[in-house]
Amino acid sequence: MKSLKYLFFFIALAGLTQNEILAQCGGSYVPDGDEFACGNPGYPCCQVSNACNGTNYPACNNYDPDYTATGGCDLSCAPIDNGVLFLLIGGGLFGGLTIMRRRETVLLPIHSK
Repeated sequence: MKSLKYLFFFIALAGLTQNEILAQCGGSYVPDGDEFACGNPGYPCCQVSNACNGTNYPACNNYDPDYTATGGCDLSCAPIDNGVLFLLIGGGLFGGLTIMRRRETVLLPIHSK
């Protein structure tokens, strides 16, 4: 149980750490020359502030056709949404606790009346 606390602390710390510290232009995003400048109505700028080529990075705030599925945004350095992170950690903890409880009940002898 003691190691579970440390594991939870490590996961929480990793979830709160931003990948922007390792950024060149933002995360692993490197411009490859096919980007479009902001302001073109057909190619809007990435409006996701935590995206690698989003508004937090003025030098790389552009539309990149390599990421058309996400509206031209490279989301590889965007952190996981807190709600999703809460569900993942909470579900893992709940599953772990039910497994531990099941192990305890298996070891108990069953008394019949």
